[in-house]
Amino acid sequence: MSVFGPYSRYYDLLNRDKDYDGEVEYVAGLLRRHSKRPVRSVLDVGCGTGSHDLLLGGRGFEVDGVDRSEDMIRVARARASGRNGLRFHVGDAANFRLGKKCDTAVSLFHVMSYQTSNEALEGSFATVREHLHEDGVFVFDFWYGPGVLTERPSVRVKRMEDEAIRVLRVATPVLDSSRNVVDVNYEVLVEDKETGHLDRFTETHSMRFLFKPELDYMLGRVGFRAVDFLEWMSTDGRPGVSTWNACVVAVK
Repeated sequence: MSVFGPYSRYYDLLNRDKDYDGEVEYVAGLLRRHSKRPVRSVLDVGCGTGSHDLLLGGRGFEVDGVDRSEDMIRVARARASGRNGLRFHVGDAANFRLGKKCDTAVSLFHVMSYQTSNEALEGSFATVREHLHEDGVFVFDFWYGPGVLTERPSVRVKRMEDEAIRVLRVATPVLDSSRNVVDVNYEVLVEDKETGHLDRFTETHSMRFLFKPELDYMLGRVGFRAVDFLEWMSTDGRPGVSTWNACVVAVK
């Protein structure tokens, strides 16, 4: 099963408890702190259904969101209907081209960890650089290697519901240390509240955990310089062996 196939239909419900507003406030602060130019335009690589982008737009940013899932982009466009300054495009992080430059770029919710090969990760960094003005700032988060290897991934169960359906998701991770990848095997059960009908599907999301030296090296190869390395949602905390989620601020 391909990544974000049927899963995309339930993505927003399963992530309804995510603090999108807090994350946007945090990222906007990093962009402004490290940018040498006024920050007006943002490129969002791996935008999903546009939750971060709608909030960025509400803070006055113009946003171009890109995602390889046509289903996700369809939802994002519907959610942004009638909103000026929000544009959504279908494209792969490793090779899309919009033919324009932006002041800043973001890639959130571990999108860079979905780039499991060196070619895909370096290609994604090069894609972002191609779309930035000189001195443009790029913020992305990822699974941090030392944290993943210290606090190994475990089976997680999540239940969410709305007025129409109940969703049960079981995530069973398999760590492959030879590839620095965790294959997260999702089993999802969806119950229609009115009819009681059950749908079941499975998807595997392969997530690469990353280390600072390889990020410094790959960013440098394509013309970025990492200027900050943080525990996710911290303004000064450095990632440690118990940190799963980290972020990098890089400048073109």
